Amino acid sequence: MSSNPFETDKASRVRQAFQAESIGAASNALFGPWIDKNGKYFDDLKEDLNHADMDVLFRTYISKMLFYSFGGFIAGFLGSLTYVLSMDTGLFESLRYLFGIPFAVSLMIFGMLYLYPSQRARKRQKSIEENLPFALNHLAAIATSGIPPSSMFELLSNFDEYGGISEEAEKITRRVNTFGEDLTTALREVADRSPNDDWSDVLYGILSTVQTGGSMEEFLDQKAEEALFDYKMQREKEIERLSTYASFYTAILIAAPVFLVTILSVMNLLGGQVMGFAIRDLMWMGVHVLIPGLNIVFILFLGLKVN
Repeated sequence: MSSNPFETDKASRVRQAFQAESIGAASNALFGPWIDKNGKYFDDLKEDLNHADMDVLFRTYISKMLFYSFGGFIAGFLGSLTYVLSMDTGLFESLRYLFGIPFAVSLMIFGMLYLYPSQRARKRQKSIEENLPFALNHLAAIATSGIPPSSMFELLSNFDEYGGISEEAEKITRRVNTFGEDLTTALREVADRSPNDDWSDVLYGILSTVQTGGSMEEFLDQKAEEALFDYKMQREKEIERLSTYASFYTAILIAAPVFLVTILSVMNLLGGQVMGFAIRDLMWMGVHVLIPGLNIVFILFLGLKVN
């Protein structure tokens, strides 16, 4: 038996990992103690996990992220070793394969798992933002009947067309009806974990109204008007932006190519070359390579800007 406590602890963690019944348990056994000491370096990821509403503990997710990254390194190393042994490669190239590829695979897995919660949080945030004005109008209409706030959220959770708002309402309802929490606690917990600040403000406002005994109908009517006004302003800005993109597209990807093809056609009749290329070859490259390529780039640009 080793007299070094650190080595004993490390061996014990490895045994626990092999005896674990799930990847999460194995990951926690291997990397959990290190995360307990260095978790502060992943505070931004912890916030993303809360906003993404992922059903996983912070410690477990980081452990699995490191576990999969280490597994990717091992798999990349074994694959590179098989390739090096089967091919006649030099020393430098063999080392590049044996260490470069495993490191790249490990880094790619780590990066994908690190960014996934933030991407999911942004998707939830966008869904809540797009449905907020309409959901608030619905809540305001429900409030006119005078039913309790907890029942308001229960009714709202039945409408799937409100996307992220329906999911948030369902979480509040589950906390109250299933877990037995009081409404104020449920509202506060859901508001703290929401990726959308406007929705959080609404929940805190409802919480304040419930505690002070204010008019729920007046509060929701005001919030619904504000949200609808902001929604209309954002849509107008998006239309103006898309109009600008359309003008650029017309000028650069419609008018300019037509003008260029016309000029090249006339030059082709006259003969000659441009920078050592035949006019016919330049026309072929422009029509079959340049113009389709620019259109693809523009479509990708629109996808990033609009979505």
